[in-house]
Amino acid sequence: MKLFIAEKPELGRAIATALHGIESKAKGYIQKGDNIITWAFGHILELAEPHIYNEKYQKWVFEDLPIQIDEFQYLPKKDSKEQLKVICSLINKKEIQSIVHCGDADDEGQILIDEILTYANNKKPVFRVLINDITPKAIQHQISGMRPNSDFKGMSERGFARSQADWIVGINLTRAYTTIARQKGYQDKTAISVGRVQTPILGLIVARDKEYEGFTTKDYFSLHAYFHKDSKTFKAKHKTQEKIFDETIAQEILHACSNKSFICKVMQENKKEYPPLPYNLLILQAECAKAFGYKPDKVLTITQSLREKHKLITYNRSDCQYLPETKFEEAKEIIEAVKEIFSDADSQIQSLCKNTNLNIKSKAFNDKNLSAHYGIIPTTSSVPINNLSTEERNIYEMIAKRFLVQFYEPREYLHTEVLFQYKEHEFVISSNTTTKSGYISFFGVSQEYQQEQQEFTSQENNENDLSCFHGISQILCKDITIEKNQTKPRPYYTMPTLLKDLTSVAKYISNERIKKLLLERDKDKKVTQ
Repeated sequence: MKLFIAEKPELGRAIATALHGIESKAKGYIQKGDNIITWAFGHILELAEPHIYNEKYQKWVFEDLPIQIDEFQYLPKKDSKEQLKVICSLINKKEIQSIVHCGDADDEGQILIDEILTYANNKKPVFRVLINDITPKAIQHQISGMRPNSDFKGMSERGFARSQADWIVGINLTRAYTTIARQKGYQDKTAISVGRVQTPILGLIVARDKEYEGFTTKDYFSLHAYFHKDSKTFKAKHKTQEKIFDETIAQEILHACSNKSFICKVMQENKKEYPPLPYNLLILQAECAKAFGYKPDKVLTITQSLREKHKLITYNRSDCQYLPETKFEEAKEIIEAVKEIFSDADSQIQSLCKNTNLNIKSKAFNDKNLSAHYGIIPTTSSVPINNLSTEERNIYEMIAKRFLVQFYEPREYLHTEVLFQYKEHEFVISSNTTTKSGYISFFGVSQEYQQEQQEFTSQENNENDLSCFHGISQILCKDITIEKNQTKPRPYYTMPTLLKDLTSVAKYISNERIKKLLLERDKDKKVTQ
């Protein structure tokens, strides 16, 4: 007999539905055939408070810091003691021959069940199943591929290390800052809370606020050269590594280049813009904040409901944007489910489903880029659209569209850059000409592509028809103008820009070793994007 331990009751019930056999319910568990399914309520154990280790820590005394812990203790939460007893009794039940760990497919889910097994002093074999999709067919498939829990030792150690680091940083620094503040006259009864995650994020926001409010604008000068060809005037931007703050330098360039014959070089490259990858949680939160003004915790709650209540999406806390290649084989069934949900409600989704090409296998389907979980996509389940709240529908639509776009061709375009050179001075004009619309005919141009164009192409030149320029030639510069501008501070954070910045925090790190680790992590995530 196997004992399945799920992270939450909703997952426990989903596992029971997927298993075969006669079902009987008891307090805190379900028996299905030769299997028993029980569940936690999230974390039902917690790290002990400081005074459990030593009574002196009841009082907050700066000289007692840092708190010395030889071995961390995990104690039952008050509101979960009864369920913990149920789980422990089932673990030690003689009929149970093995245990199946069904925590969520991430570090937190790993330690949530591992800490229960340790607390129960379990000696029986433990297997691990990663359940991303909680539809019955998917659960059966995932159970068939379960592995020894020992294979996930690294994930467990990582999770426990982070959990204990949160305790060490939070407890010690909160007490330190609060006691020092009170010595200096701080009278508020509320502690000054310091946390491993919250404080660095607060630091980012405060640093940006101070930067914005303390910013002093400076004048700088940009130059544009004008060239005539085939009865058209082309405006090219001066290429420079840094802004020109000295107007006399700009004037010198103007006098040096006016009415001079420039060498004109044309460079062209055919490029492709591939559809954006499926969402992970952070990117979904950022885009929901921008599109609907939803806060991150609201997006988490809504996606949790879409997954657990409606069974419409895969694991919602994923940090991965790639998909297992087996999902490509299920694509037709998933698309049919999406079509059914919107059968009477949304002609655009219907059209997107109809125009998918299942012969196209996007870069998203790549087993090599998977973590313990995969991108957030629809499941093969369907419910009447009216069963969803407005917020649930909005987010489900976003997730569904990101999956559907994987079956559309890339946009193809010709990137043209014309470089005008006179001695050491260079001016440039560039444009992109779409040669094949691909997915943007249905979905529009992605945010990623728009940002790329802002980086590499000046806005006023992006739509120019540069087809009259060929190879290398000579051309006369008719006029040069100097434009006076002012530097601007980076704006205050908004929720979308803060969330986006959290995906690339290495640039704010001064410690070179830590910065290198973060850069390597980011590189690994982007290497095939």
